[in-house]
Amino acid sequence: MRVVLDYGGVVVNHVDEREYAHLLGVSPDEDPYPGWLAYYLFRAGFLDTHAQYISLLSTLTGASEDACEEYVEETWLSPEFPESHVRVLERTADDHSIVTLSNMVKPWMETVLRRRRVLELFDALYVSSELERPKPHPRGYVRSIEDTNEDAVMVSDEFNEDLLMAQHFGVTTVWLENEDDEEPYDRPDHTVQAFEDVPGVLDEIAAE
Repeated sequence: MRVVLDYGGVVVNHVDEREYAHLLGVSPDEDPYPGWLAYYLFRAGFLDTHAQYISLLSTLTGASEDACEEYVEETWLSPEFPESHVRVLERTADDHSIVTLSNMVKPWMETVLRRRRVLELFDALYVSSELERPKPHPRGYVRSIEDTNEDAVMVSDEFNEDLLMAQHFGVTTVWLENEDDEEPYDRPDHTVQAFEDVPGVLDEIAAE
């Protein structure tokens, strides 16, 4: 099968950027928050490189580029990435083709996956900055499954923002249930409580 994985909230869990606002010398309550502004422009494709992001973040906050580099390291490059998630990826890649579909910026994702020695397990990383459209625009879903004749499954912690569109393309959906208060507009095909539960669900789907 082709297994399409959301990145943030599924493979990894990021901290709230505002917890590290002190590194930039800004208030975590600042609105709009400058860290988010710079990140949004990077993930949307208005910035092309990590260096451009650092330069913009430094301009927005007045922080040194070294401080901005430390900020990125503590936020986007050091997510929670349990060893059990590594094992899930290894097991899944043994039996299936896996790709990501994410709004995360690609250089940071590649850095994290490379550090955990799992980057080579992915057949492709599809990101909004390269697709020029964020999820849930259809373009990313089409790209994620267009090069395979196999059945496709998508795993995400966001039903309305991710999986609802996947269902439109006939992709089997696995919802990693989160604490989001938003009520799903439809029903996922499968629901799990942890990423570690995904391999068992994939086995069930493959056996159907």
